[in-house]
Amino acid sequence: MSPPPFRPTLAFWLTVPVVTALTWVVHEGAHFAAGRALGYGMWMSMNRAGNLDGDYATEAHQMIVTLAGPLVTCAQAALAWGLLRRRPSSVAYQVLFLAFFMRLTALGVSFSNPNDEARASLALGMPWWALPTVVCLALLALTVAAARRLGVGWRTNVALYLVVGACAAGVVLGDPYVGRLVVAR
Repeated sequence: MSPPPFRPTLAFWLTVPVVTALTWVVHEGAHFAAGRALGYGMWMSMNRAGNLDGDYATEAHQMIVTLAGPLVTCAQAALAWGLLRRRPSSVAYQVLFLAFFMRLTALGVSFSNPNDEARASLALGMPWWALPTVVCLALLALTVAAARRLGVGWRTNVALYLVVGACAAGVVLGDPYVGRLVVAR
């Protein structure tokens, strides 16, 4: 028996910008935290994180910092999926949807500027698109399964994609105006 159709409430739509901003900050925070854990001075904004000195001591350190963001984003998605398997949660669905959206966007950006997983693919001697594609397909599978479980229809998903896209554009385009959120030497 399929679940009743999901009906997004005003509260659902009002939480989307908050969940979007938090998803981006947590992702960048993972890069920041990994660099700090390795002993580097780091900075972080809403859409970027980096080494204050510009260079890492080893390629392994650079790869750890690079992969920390996507790994935490995937962990968020896995936690959201675990919650959704126990009980319906529109916020958990948003977290899962955003993880997919974020990594799919990163894949798209990688056509002109290799992003996190694309850089890892290249460092491992694989085509740049290999890891990003695997990650996106896994997150897509979880998102589709969650949508079916909750009864989220295609119209709601398209609307969510458009709203998340606008919110993500706000995060990315607003990043230079917000500036660095954290700097630690």
